Amino acid sequence: MNATKEVIKIVAIYLFVFFFIILFVLFPRDASIEVSGQAMVVEYSYDFNLEEYKNNVVSFFKEVYENKSLGGTKFRTRSVEDELQKFLPRSLKVIAIGFFISVIFGILKGIFDYRSKNTKKSILGNGTTWFFSGLPDFFIVICLVYFLLLFIPEINIMGTESWYKFIAPSILISIAPLFYVARVTSVSLQTQDREPHIQVAYSKGFTPGKVLINHMLKPCLITVSSHLQSLMVFLLSNLLVVEYLIGYEGAAYRLFSAIGYSNKIPFFPIREQGLIIGICISFLFLVMIAHIFSQLIKAKLDPK
Repeated sequence: MNATKEVIKIVAIYLFVFFFIILFVLFPRDASIEVSGQAMVVEYSYDFNLEEYKNNVVSFFKEVYENKSLGGTKFRTRSVEDELQKFLPRSLKVIAIGFFISVIFGILKGIFDYRSKNTKKSILGNGTTWFFSGLPDFFIVICLVYFLLLFIPEINIMGTESWYKFIAPSILISIAPLFYVARVTSVSLQTQDREPHIQVAYSKGFTPGKVLINHMLKPCLITVSSHLQSLMVFLLSNLLVVEYLIGYEGAAYRLFSAIGYSNKIPFFPIREQGLIIGICISFLFLVMIAHIFSQLIKAKLDPK
């Protein structure tokens, strides 16, 4: 019952966030362009227009209600739903594999860190975990991408033309989150190490492996599960960097295109607000699922 209430509360919060994302994206951003003087100096200015903002919001929800669509795109023959159907599955494949790698190998790495503490192997355990955890995630990704491009050009990780191109971005987005999970796991195990019931188990002659599996692993999994929401955000932030750097045409790559990032101010900007909303809500929906999954695991393993 408590888990059900928690899930309902999570869904309500995220629906509220979805609505504010829509309001944020539909905020009017068109600049006023004026030419003045004999030198024909172009001047840009911006004035917020409440009526324009209201029209944007009303038009969007009218399109959703009447046509059951988020609108069109810069391609006349393709709707937002067509673009999502094309690009989103590519990113979902990468996210799913990256999530699996981060959780499974992160927990295993954390256990190794815990087991190798105070030994010569600790430099490969806690040493590597703390080192990579201290580096910005985007820095790790950028360094690895350029390392592969410069020193191992035989491994072509660019583009999406081959079926196996999803493997490289899946691994790249999972590296920093993997060390994050490893750190959480290791700290959780080291904290439990000082608990009285663990000391009693050791005093009874149980091996460290048996104590770990029978007494320490379950609380550790509860701790790790509470970080699944943060882990998903971690993966999505890396996805934005990776897809843009290696030209993997997934949803994050298409998001950059929809935003129309440029160091120039276009005279006739093409707005794909519906597509931006669709991709952002899709990504946030994944965070919500991770949050719900986290609560369900906690309720299952720790029902009190």
